[in-house]
Amino acid sequence: MDLSKKYKQEGLGIKRIRVTKSKKFLNSQCNQSQDFSQKGLQEILNGDSLYILKNNIADNFIDIIITSPPYNVAHKYENYNDDLDFESYLNAMRDIFKECYRVLKDDGRICVNVPFAVKNRDSKEVRFLSVYITQILNEIGFKEFELITWHKGKDIKHFQGNNTAWGSWKSPSCPSFRPLGEAVLVFYKNERIHKGSSANIDISSEEFKEWTKNIWYFDENGKQGFENVLCASNNAKKDLHPAPYPEELIERLLKIYSYQNDIVLDPFNGTGTTTYVANQLHRQFIGIELSSKYCKIAIERLQKTTNSQTTPIIKSYPTILTNLVNSDDTRDSLNEVFPYKEAFSPYLIEHLQNRFACSNASVYDPFCGVGSSFLNTQTQICYGFDTSAFALNVAKVKLEKLDSKHLKKAEKNIRNFMPSNREYPFPQWESFGKYADKKRFNLIMDFIESFKDVDSKIYHFVSFLVLCNLEKMLHFKKDGNGIKYRESKIRDIESYLKALTLRAFELKKEFDRNNSKLIILENRSSINNKPKDKVDCVLTSPPYANLFDYFEIYKMELWSSKIVKSYEEWKKLKKTALRNNKNAALKQQDKIENTLLNHTLETLKNKGIESSTLTMLNNYFFDMQKVLKNCFEVLKDNGFCFIVVGNSCYKGVPIQTDEILAQEAQKLGFECKEIIIARKLKTSSQQMKVIDSKAKFYLRESIIVLQKEK
Repeated sequence: MDLSKKYKQEGLGIKRIRVTKSKKFLNSQCNQSQDFSQKGLQEILNGDSLYILKNNIADNFIDIIITSPPYNVAHKYENYNDDLDFESYLNAMRDIFKECYRVLKDDGRICVNVPFAVKNRDSKEVRFLSVYITQILNEIGFKEFELITWHKGKDIKHFQGNNTAWGSWKSPSCPSFRPLGEAVLVFYKNERIHKGSSANIDISSEEFKEWTKNIWYFDENGKQGFENVLCASNNAKKDLHPAPYPEELIERLLKIYSYQNDIVLDPFNGTGTTTYVANQLHRQFIGIELSSKYCKIAIERLQKTTNSQTTPIIKSYPTILTNLVNSDDTRDSLNEVFPYKEAFSPYLIEHLQNRFACSNASVYDPFCGVGSSFLNTQTQICYGFDTSAFALNVAKVKLEKLDSKHLKKAEKNIRNFMPSNREYPFPQWESFGKYADKKRFNLIMDFIESFKDVDSKIYHFVSFLVLCNLEKMLHFKKDGNGIKYRESKIRDIESYLKALTLRAFELKKEFDRNNSKLIILENRSSINNKPKDKVDCVLTSPPYANLFDYFEIYKMELWSSKIVKSYEEWKKLKKTALRNNKNAALKQQDKIENTLLNHTLETLKNKGIESSTLTMLNNYFFDMQKVLKNCFEVLKDNGFCFIVVGNSCYKGVPIQTDEILAQEAQKLGFECKEIIIARKLKTSSQQMKVIDSKAKFYLRESIIVLQKEK
């Protein structure tokens, strides 16, 4: 059954709790000496649980799952239908718990909090929910371990509305019972014994003696329930979840069934009780929640006790963005005929504008590349910087308006084109002939030169159009951090050039009809520069910290366009770029104070990685800090900054570029609205040999969403 059909809106609703620690819980943390806060997963993921589990969490990854699913009793959740027909509800739970089984380690445990019985508010239908959930878990393959009852106490007014079970008062006709307790169903996957280091056990003898009783109370005298441990904030009434549970419940489950540094998952995280307590008890955690409002509350709870640098950012997983962050989605746009490996879809900015209700009348892209940020009908003013003269020229010819009369003349020129058989010298790169034969190269140059007398703008348009398609016509392909030989599949170069150019003219005419832009594009670095004018929006995709040298990758285009004429020029050009590769200027090592980055670098150092890579990473984030500062200063109040960036991996250690940059942006005054994970990334085959599941979790391409608030 399609999951989307089971819900009115987006997916499963999530239970929400807003509580504080009891005195007992607070005291239990005072003597902890180990700090795992920087050493593992700290993730609050905003999105549909089933989708996130399926697409982002590896097999046998989680040590313990603690959760409380929706009860299907017609509670009024923000974006979840809590009144499904019962069969659909059970199917939805089954789908979720199947994924929980997959991601749980063989010796892992799952603790599911559900009422023994529930009554639908509207239909008054009673279901023994704990029995149904038990049956589902058994069917999937989970093995029964323990049944715990936690007692709410006599005073449950805060949660039930009143103390009286209104039904047939003092009559056997139809009495109604008050639910004073709920069940915690504890199951294991395959191995009953959960292995771990004794040094990471944090339960005391007294706690073990008391907590291994299968009925739990969370107050001193066992009579008052747990209202006394609720958060008493100004927003408590507004934010309280309709089905809360106490923090000490999570504390007990974690201490009894897990070790410090274990990975904890809550697929129905709500306002984050599980993740909050896991963080306090030095566990790693992943919390998944459909409601962005609840995610925000969960993060705020973490912020109260955690350094702002380490606070997880809301993550979203909208599938539409998978094709928008790369050049796959190029339909009916100039990117269709100007292929550029690192370009994102021209429809990305439109999607982000609609999603966040932001203006993009004026846009700045400090790494503008081929100008994808500006291919939008609503963008009127374009500011772009780039160190690659080739990419910048491509952006200019795409954006600058062409005269319609000259275009008609150019179309006639295509139909009348005849090769001249003129000989053109190869560029002064000794290996150029390895990837290009004379006949093809001469024909390509002939075609370009035939437009020289038509119009200078059209000549440049055709020149860079053709150069962008060299990879298809000559015998090479971009491969990793360079190029390699590959025989071209195109046999008839002349026909290909004519069809390509006519299609490009068609798209250009359509683009020009709908656009009238002020274009300010400059061939310079954005690290120490910024536009003079304020802008509504920043949209950019900087080079990733992946050692890729884009001047190496695009050497065929650079030499063919005569932008590079000598090795000296080429080497000099390499030194101007963002320091994301070892060919950039690495003599000076610059550092920023970021705990997550420093821990990552220390881990890499201990793994014996070469010092040049450490220097490169230090310098990359130092440069990006400057770029972020420029973006903040040039952005108007309430303006948005969108950064498309991919994480990388060295020696099996993930570089969490998206989170590090988000942290640095927050230091400057940005508010990080969310990090949108658009798609998973793959790493090299060499890296795959040493990479583990935790590193795979972070290999992603993301959009960092920042706002400059007043």
